[in-house]
Amino acid sequence: MNWRLESGILAAILCALLIPFSGHAADAASGHLFGYSIGDQYPLDDTTRIAVRGTPPSRLDRIVAQAPVKPDDIGQVLLITTPVSHTILKIGVQQPFQREEAARAFAGKYLRLFSAKYPAAEADLEVIGRRGRIRFSQEYELVMTLLEGSQVKGTEEPWVIELLYQAQPDSPTAGDLSMLLDKEIDVMELRGQDTRGL
Repeated sequence: MNWRLESGILAAILCALLIPFSGHAADAASGHLFGYSIGDQYPLDDTTRIAVRGTPPSRLDRIVAQAPVKPDDIGQVLLITTPVSHTILKIGVQQPFQREEAARAFAGKYLRLFSAKYPAAEADLEVIGRRGRIRFSQEYELVMTLLEGSQVKGTEEPWVIELLYQAQPDSPTAGDLSMLLDKEIDVMELRGQDTRGL
């Protein structure tokens, strides 16, 4: 075997070994949670369940995720999307509980799990004031809120823990998503369209 062939084989092996380790992992620091990514378009089909169809002024749809990757004690995952392209703006969970203590225990468990999995994240581990927050990166955060069941549509339980994963409000990602939403609302409301005689 000549040296050129050997060095070519060696280069191919090194590339194959290095490629999986390059780039960013799909995790909460990079916009990915429960198997979905902020900014991706959710593909609608005949089996898609839309929990809440958006109404003016925001027109945001709330879609039940069909194939979430999640722990067993988390119920359904909800995707809050834009009205036209169904681009994912937020990824959420609304977990109902019969007792406030159980709701707080669930919240505490997940704040600790996220903090352990993402040790570089900035975390407020208290849900005593009914809200906890983990900032995974300069772009993405998870806000956890204890709600009374009467504040949440579709539940009869007295307490709900809401997990809301989103781009941080002052981040470039949030700005881009806000501009996209504004454009889609303009389309829905026929702004700038010539509708004479229609």
